[in-house]
Amino acid sequence: MNKKFTFLLLTLILPLLVFTFLKFFGKNEFIVDPLFQTGEVQLPEDCPEIRTPYFIPDSAYTFFKDGHDADSLLIIFYESKSRDMKGSENQLTRLQESFKLGTGLGLKRIFATEKSLECSLLLPLLLDLVLVDEKKRIRGQYNSNDRDDVDRLMTELDIILKRY
Repeated sequence: MNKKFTFLLLTLILPLLVFTFLKFFGKNEFIVDPLFQTGEVQLPEDCPEIRTPYFIPDSAYTFFKDGHDADSLLIIFYESKSRDMKGSENQLTRLQESFKLGTGLGLKRIFATEKSLECSLLLPLLLDLVLVDEKKRIRGQYNSNDRDDVDRLMTELDIILKRY
């Protein structure tokens, strides 16, 4: 009888102690680390070498920020005529409906003729969406035709904007 009572008491008290400890000393917070801050970087073809930690060059950042001065985050969509744009447009519409662009978040479209811009965004071949913060760091790269990638972008935006 004594062993049963002790076991029951531990079963009830232990979760309460763990909950209390986590409530006072734990943080329920997620972060999205910037990309290309350490280690080697896989560069697109014909791009010059870069050093880490990587920040977007001032000239490119000024071009991207044009018309989005008040925004803290910028989504850059790198359009190309060789890609299926219908799927991308559907995903971008979904993104625009979920987030009010212009309130801390902007969307900039650039065309694939700008090789120097592709190099400054460090875009691999299949990716065409880039999330950039106000400190000129790349926070994420995504494929606009892939629903899962756009969902990941939306989740990471929620985390960065602390809307979870």
